[in-house]
Amino acid sequence: MKDQNLGFNDFLLTFYRGRKIITTSLFTVLILAAIFTFTTDPVYEASVKLLIKDDTGMGNALFGLTAFGQKEVDINNQVEILKSRTLAENVIDNILKSEYANEFLLGHGSDEKTNAIGVLASFSRLLEIFKNATNGTAKVDEDSTEVFDEMVEDLRKRIEVNPIPYTDMIEIRVTAPSPTEAAFITNTLANSYLEKNQLESQEEVRQVKNFLEKQLAIVKDKLVRSEEELKNYKEKEKVVSLPQEIQELIQKLSEFEAFYNGALTDLNSAQERLRYIDSQLIKSRQNFNIETISMSPYLGELKKKMAEIEGARAIFVANLVNKGVYNPNSFQIKKYDEQISELKERFKNEITKLASREILDPVKLSETLVARKIEVEAEIESLKPKVNALKKIVDEYSSQLESLPDVSLKLARLERAAKVDEKIYLMMKEKYEESRITEVGQLGNVRIIDTAKPPKVPIKPKKTLNLILATIMGLGLGVGITFVLDYMDDSIRTIEELERLGLPVLGAIPVIKEIKDDVKKRQNSEKNSDQIKFNKIESRLITHSAPKSPISEAYRTVRTNIQYSKVDKTIKSIVITSPGPGEGKSTSVTNLAIAITQQGSKVLLVDSDLRRPILHSIFKLDKQNGLTNCLLGRISTDEAIKKTEIDNLFLMSCGTLPPNPSEILGSVAMKNLIAELNSLFDLVLFDSPPIIAVTDPVVLGSMVDGTVMVVKSGQTKKEAAIRGHALLKNVNSNILGILLNGIEVENMYGSYYYYYHYSYYSKDSDQPR
Repeated sequence: MKDQNLGFNDFLLTFYRGRKIITTSLFTVLILAAIFTFTTDPVYEASVKLLIKDDTGMGNALFGLTAFGQKEVDINNQVEILKSRTLAENVIDNILKSEYANEFLLGHGSDEKTNAIGVLASFSRLLEIFKNATNGTAKVDEDSTEVFDEMVEDLRKRIEVNPIPYTDMIEIRVTAPSPTEAAFITNTLANSYLEKNQLESQEEVRQVKNFLEKQLAIVKDKLVRSEEELKNYKEKEKVVSLPQEIQELIQKLSEFEAFYNGALTDLNSAQERLRYIDSQLIKSRQNFNIETISMSPYLGELKKKMAEIEGARAIFVANLVNKGVYNPNSFQIKKYDEQISELKERFKNEITKLASREILDPVKLSETLVARKIEVEAEIESLKPKVNALKKIVDEYSSQLESLPDVSLKLARLERAAKVDEKIYLMMKEKYEESRITEVGQLGNVRIIDTAKPPKVPIKPKKTLNLILATIMGLGLGVGITFVLDYMDDSIRTIEELERLGLPVLGAIPVIKEIKDDVKKRQNSEKNSDQIKFNKIESRLITHSAPKSPISEAYRTVRTNIQYSKVDKTIKSIVITSPGPGEGKSTSVTNLAIAITQQGSKVLLVDSDLRRPILHSIFKLDKQNGLTNCLLGRISTDEAIKKTEIDNLFLMSCGTLPPNPSEILGSVAMKNLIAELNSLFDLVLFDSPPIIAVTDPVVLGSMVDGTVMVVKSGQTKKEAAIRGHALLKNVNSNILGILLNGIEVENMYGSYYYYYHYSYYSKDSDQPR
């Protein structure tokens, strides 16, 4: 049973009582934490900062997304790429191929003073397999693949990628057992990611470059053949040149064929780009049918207008070429080009709107690819009418060439083929060089802002933090244990607890430390038994051996409280009992009797505990010829009373132990004896057995003037105290109060007793009171 409405002082008292548990818990946890902290291998962390440039072009507006939303999507995409298994595999490959592979794999960093094993140290076998495979002496087997996979997973666990809020930057952190290794792996990861990003950004242009490279080789071979054929024909037919008008026709035809092939090359390059973009979209299952989208009437009208303008432009260029005044920078040509660019932009915007309706979840799409697809589609749609228009002009000039006489036709054809192939070759070579420059210029959208440097201090173990947390945990654990034990402890410990139970309190007696010291002497010393018994007796009679001690003063306080408990009635006889055994009733009744005699009163101690008597041993007297002998009439009252060494204190021992103690104590002879003793002494004190165990105290309690129940701090249960009090009350016993015995003074911090009773008298114990 727990008391309700506990106050703040009760909690403080609980803390104070459990101070040893709390201290032990604190130091235990601290020591364990210190051992763990100072024996754990250090972990170092290096970091690198990357800038993700926003080069999505029209991507932000493609599906009506806000710039912030698109930026967040792009950054999250890059974070996932940095955490990907593919990138981790590339990093491991680069490390294995680097000059530092041995250093990290064997765990002997050049600037390390510890024997810390690197991230890859447990995989040193893989390096040997890798080297053997490179030298052709061995093949990488399944075991090495498993080891490689373990390396990759270990690296991925050590990588932490965090976007920096409100910026386009990402911070990468990598942990390792040594500073050099942490910095090296972090920089390798950043460089691998940068290289991957650059390769991806160059891939589309590389596809066009490779296409142009193949076409260039074909055109070069064709040019060589055409020039060789022309040379051979001239030598064979002894022909030097064609007439002027035919030369002009061939020149014009070659010019337009160069225009036509240039436009056709641009168209084929754009289609090659489109095939690459479609393949990337198909891989991610994000492709969409742009042909279906472009079937709208508005787009059809735009295509028609572009075809008309391209046709007009081609005719205008043809007229300029015929007149021999062709200039690509003429005002009218620029005007045509501006009109075509405007139509192409309108075409691209319209496709964008239609695409956003067809794609159900545009946020999940790679918007950069989609934007490029739409841009290339618009480019293709603008090139198609241009190619067609130029093809018509080329066909017209070709028909004029075919109308020449047979004699000139063969040479004209060879001249035309040589000139066209030359122009196409020069144009193709120019476009190929442009694509190479463009490829090199594709640096991707990732920039390394801060490279990783070897950290100076480890991030783990965090010694100060660990010790602080250990302190908090130790205190918390100790407090928790204290409160659990306090909750489970249902014993009476303080006067305040007795008062909360509604029990009257006469006083509190501190624990007699001499008894504890004596127990230690009995266990550890080799002194004779007589000396031990003497020390024990001296400690029990503390009011006699140390009359000025705080404990003696506490007994005198109890004496005073008993005397004034019933001011309207003189108390001549008192029964001292307790709820259970071992609660100090015999010691209390003895010291209380001595305290009363110190007033000059004549006091008799009666050992009425006819089951386990002890008073005779305290005063070193014979227990025979005592209470039971007197009640049976075998000896007189005077013969049963024995004088002790203490003035005015007499003892009536228990006598011969009877088989029926309760019946003897409840007899008429006992009532008569009590009356007789009351007339002979100022006060008669009866030491009786525990009240819950037997009925002897209840029987005696109904015959005497008052009853005192002794409870022991930290031992007597609250239920037992309440039960004992109720048993006495049931027989209308005059309950004078409860005596709280065995209080641990050092556990009474903050209480009235400790402050006033103990501290004051312990300081002034040698002064008279």
